[in-house]
Amino acid sequence: MIRAHVKSCFRGGRGSARAKKCRAKARTEPRPPGSEMPPGLISAYIIVAVLLTLTIGSKCPADQLSFLRPTIESCQPKLVKVFGAGAGRIESYATGILVSADGHVLTTQGAILDGRRVRVLTTDGSSYDASVLKRDRKLQLALLKIDARTPEHFTLGEQSVGQKGDWVLALSNAFRVADKDEPLSVMMGIISLRTSMTAKLNSRDIAYQGDLVLIDVITSNPGAGGGAVVTSDGKLVGMIGKIINSSKTNTRLNYAVPNATLYRFFNGLQEPDAAQKNGVQPGNIAAVDLGIRIFRLGGKRDPAYVDRVISGSPAAAAGIKPDDLIVSIAGVKIGNVRQFEQVIKQPTDGSDQILVVKRGRKLLRLTVSTGEKGQ
Repeated sequence: MIRAHVKSCFRGGRGSARAKKCRAKARTEPRPPGSEMPPGLISAYIIVAVLLTLTIGSKCPADQLSFLRPTIESCQPKLVKVFGAGAGRIESYATGILVSADGHVLTTQGAILDGRRVRVLTTDGSSYDASVLKRDRKLQLALLKIDARTPEHFTLGEQSVGQKGDWVLALSNAFRVADKDEPLSVMMGIISLRTSMTAKLNSRDIAYQGDLVLIDVITSNPGAGGGAVVTSDGKLVGMIGKIINSSKTNTRLNYAVPNATLYRFFNGLQEPDAAQKNGVQPGNIAAVDLGIRIFRLGGKRDPAYVDRVISGSPAAAAGIKPDDLIVSIAGVKIGNVRQFEQVIKQPTDGSDQILVVKRGRKLLRLTVSTGEKGQ
């Protein structure tokens, strides 16, 4: 009705006699009760509008970028891109942080490190082969080493960095945005809280166990694991953790492994037997007969392909099949038949072992239960 009335008033144009009469009537007619806005509310609206104008003017994107640019530029050379094994839904790329001047790199542990070659690219695009020095399955951490001088690196320490509510930046190679010398992606958020957590992939396989920093930044993306979470002045809060997905809620956790935890892992100060070194260590590798028989016709330098699996054996129960390529056992990389034989002869504490095998184009993580623990 109101729209029809306005339309009829301006039918002859805004300067017509009908339009002038309508405007004069609107000025002289009294307003219905309750239609006028209280003066106090009008003043409040004016104040909010002025504050919004001032805020938008002083916090424009250009100003924010100028404020953060020194931190971003100083952190980029302290990160690396990590490339390794990948197949199917397992990505072949991740991020890493430099933690010493001698080429030590911290990143997330996983199947990416189980291939024949792990490659690290520094910020200038230089490529280096990396060796895996040690791993920690509970913290999902791995320590790599490249043959290069890396004077620009993050500092690790025993004290926590950053408090709840502090602004942070998350730098990573999420979605493989960088292949050579391109800069890594940067996101901004805040520290939500510090806590500890135990997350499991299943009843036997731990996804993460330890302290963590929850962050209000979406870092649970492919390739982001191993990236850096830093304060606005560039101090390392922690390392972006491996993706943890809840099957019950279908949600992912955005978190960082704290600086102090990284310090203890790097310096070997964690609990005994927590770190899995990339070598044959008593108590880490199954010594019982897993029931795996390897192709041996080509010699001990050939890849460790499964010839057959003994019926009723731990390997058969785990789902290992003929023609599978053994990539790693309990975090120890298997490059050939000789290394496989060395690993399976080592003493064990009887705990379950994680075997990574390549089946066709897929990498599979299989849990082998030896049935020895506690007997």
